[in-house]
Amino acid sequence: MGKVQFICLSLISLYFHSATTSLVPTGCLDPSVVNAAEVALDQINAARKEGYIFSLNRVYDVLQEAKEESENLLRLTIDVLETKCHVISKRKWKSCEIKDIADVPVFGKCDVSVFIQTNITLHNFSCTIQQVPAAAIVDVCPDCPTTESLNDPIVAETANLSLEKFNKETTMSNYFILLNITGARMQWVVGPSYFVEFTIQETDCAKTLTDVDWTQCQPKNGTHMKGFCTGSHITFDDDPEVKISKEASWISGTHTTIEEAKKKLSTEVSCSLYQEMLDNEPGNSHRTTKNPPTIQTLSGSVLVLPPPPIPVPPRIPAAAPNCPGKRSHNLGLQSLKL
Repeated sequence: MGKVQFICLSLISLYFHSATTSLVPTGCLDPSVVNAAEVALDQINAARKEGYIFSLNRVYDVLQEAKEESENLLRLTIDVLETKCHVISKRKWKSCEIKDIADVPVFGKCDVSVFIQTNITLHNFSCTIQQVPAAAIVDVCPDCPTTESLNDPIVAETANLSLEKFNKETTMSNYFILLNITGARMQWVVGPSYFVEFTIQETDCAKTLTDVDWTQCQPKNGTHMKGFCTGSHITFDDDPEVKISKEASWISGTHTTIEEAKKKLSTEVSCSLYQEMLDNEPGNSHRTTKNPPTIQTLSGSVLVLPPPPIPVPPRIPAAAPNCPGKRSHNLGLQSLKL
């Protein structure tokens, strides 16, 4: 065999050997790395039971470890932002809108391990998230809403008024009860205005029943509906009662009490409903619902931290070349780089 033939055969052998193994990622902009991060984030969102769907902001760092033949373990650090979609929706994060500064954005990072074979499989994840500090928002938008404590009585009142309106106006056959209040903000409009986000669940109380206290109804067993709602309530403490009374007459054309008028004029609600079935319900393996099966992971956690100080403490620099990647969003914040 000639020298030239030997070199050609060696190069061909090296090519086919490389083709059967995963390529070493070239950095955070490597399309294969970005794809792994996107797929892993979909699986993380599918595995979570509480909170809002995360969106990928950028790949911050990447490390690849060779495992068994044709299998590699990819360790990623990805920066995420909360979207307006609750995890019960089971929507893909690319179809969800990012929370902007008017929604009190939440940012964070996830340390993720994924196995890369024929498919990309989530191994485990650990995420930490925190709200953007109010000072960073005020610098850009002084009139934007500010966060309210979920334990504030006015927040609970706003959620209950919103749900009461939903139960009265919805065409669903059963009443719904409040599960969790997931977010609350306050903004001055014509008066103090409160905005809440909350989850609800269908009960076993039919609307055809009379004299039902729906707040005491029990969650429905088996196939049932859950929902994610946004509600708002404007208080009129500083408005003259005569103004409320005139507006009440304009709405109904009849005599209406001031308290009833306040509820009608000031409370708004919008809910998205999703069908769910208990995992142990007979026949659920053949069901067709709006929610796909959740992804099972070895371990996973989401830790919620308080808002960070400004300036934000520096992060550990990325170790991989060409990292971190480019951000998808910065929300226009001047004193905080997400």
